Amino acid sequence: MVFSAATSQEIDKLYKKRQHVELTIGLLKDGNKEISHFGPDRKEDGDIDKIYAVGSICKTFTASLLAKYLSEGKLELSAGIDKYIPGLPERYYPTLERLASHSSGFKTQPYTFWTTLPVLLNMNREGGLFHTNPFRGYPKVDDMMKIIRDTVLEDKTYDFVYSNIGIGILGYIVGQINGEGYWDSMNRYIKEDLGLKNTFLGNVSMPGYDKKDQPCRCWQWEKEDVIAPAGGLCATVDDLLTYAQINLDGSKPYLSACHEVHGPCEKNADSGLSWRLEKDMPVSWHTGSAGAFNSFIGINRETKRAVVVSVNYGLVNAEQIGFSILKNDL
Repeated sequence: MVFSAATSQEIDKLYKKRQHVELTIGLLKDGNKEISHFGPDRKEDGDIDKIYAVGSICKTFTASLLAKYLSEGKLELSAGIDKYIPGLPERYYPTLERLASHSSGFKTQPYTFWTTLPVLLNMNREGGLFHTNPFRGYPKVDDMMKIIRDTVLEDKTYDFVYSNIGIGILGYIVGQINGEGYWDSMNRYIKEDLGLKNTFLGNVSMPGYDKKDQPCRCWQWEKEDVIAPAGGLCATVDDLLTYAQINLDGSKPYLSACHEVHGPCEKNADSGLSWRLEKDMPVSWHTGSAGAFNSFIGINRETKRAVVVSVNYGLVNAEQIGFSILKNDL
């Protein structure tokens, strides 16, 4: 796989002072896939089937299942969450649309000072954020319900605040539709509707690496974790390219709703249903960071081309590599 000078420079940054890089890059051009894996020596070795923890790319999958249920009339985008979560005090609650577009008013994380302290102590014992999933075991469903009851919001579209707890609540609601819960519903949807064979909620065995080049296991998730809808996904680059193709080819028409503007985002982007939509180019994209893993997926809705980048290091420039490829190599 040959890249432009700009993309090669971004890959150089990734490899600088890192000794254990496992980098997989996939391109989708005119319905055809091209995938390359680069090992620690930066040489292509054909090992393209590695499964990565892809973190928050999971949010787009949660939105995809939401869009399916919207198309089937099982959920309403403009309905408040109190329509689907019984027993809440009577007042305004955010709509599903505002949850999916991060404009609900819920905070980024589900923590208060008192709930943060034990998490920080545990993370310190285990080696820090790269090693420890701060969302494993917290919040539980009862904690989520308390957050919903204690968070009094106005009936308005709030400024964009990237909210893991908001997507967790959305996933909880989506998981109630067929009575299976989010985890089983999503894994069934991935397998039966999307036809992906190496994508799932769960944990991978490949080690990642932290900023000190120390090995870290993948963030661990449990079936009951409320925040799993926001970040519990694992996948191969090949599967994510297939997912990109499904979003582009119209085979699942309901997915088009995910790529329409549903709320505000950052300066240069709008919010779709969990996807970020660039304003200066017809690109939908998302990043995924999960401890010592980082991924990027970007699709050009006009050219019908896409890129996926996955690497086994945390807090690295997968997004910059992905955008460079979209701008210079596709």
